Amino acid sequence: MQALGFRRPNQVREAVYRHLKDLLLSGRFAPGERLSEPLLAQELGVSRTPVREALMRLAEEGLVELVPGKGARVRAFSPEEVEEVYGVRALLEGEAAREAAQRATPWELTELEAYLKAIDEVAAEDYPEQMRRDLEFHRALVRLSGNKTLFRLYEDLLSSLALVRSALPTLSQEAATRREHWAILEALRRRDPEGAKRAVEAHVGRFRDLVVRRLKGGV
Repeated sequence: MQALGFRRPNQVREAVYRHLKDLLLSGRFAPGERLSEPLLAQELGVSRTPVREALMRLAEEGLVELVPGKGARVRAFSPEEVEEVYGVRALLEGEAAREAAQRATPWELTELEAYLKAIDEVAAEDYPEQMRRDLEFHRALVRLSGNKTLFRLYEDLLSSLALVRSALPTLSQEAATRREHWAILEALRRRDPEGAKRAVEAHVGRFRDLVVRRLKGGV
């Protein structure tokens, strides 16, 4: 982790917050992992105050838990909470795919394909970057719906989704994931609203089941 080069207090606070949030959403820390204020401050080259303030902001956003007497740790979702997050994701992303199949231009779908190719261009061992690009593909898909309200709701869900997804960071380049992503894109190209919705729901459902199984101690 590199030290941050900002000098002004406001810049330092914002830079520390953004940096820690990016690390959380990239899967840099495991769910339930303790976040040491002194260690983070040392690694970032700042005092403990902006780190403490950043952790408090992240706790307000539901990404960090502040445990009395024990400090901060990455939020760990229960299987029931995962079901909720992925249930909402399926609703929002499924509807977005349905709308995108009706309005996305060929040029926009070519751009969406570029997001898929970008996932496979990441080094095989760089799981955080694979996951980041995977989520960018899904954000782009939702944006293609043209529904600004839907996109805003999806953005609100994205932090929780990324944190849940970090429980299984290795799946973005998996063969089954590739097939599901391409199935979504092909349904969009066919102008098949219901097919696109079903493809998204199948993809989201498989990931939900895998994460829940992992949290319950399965493979």
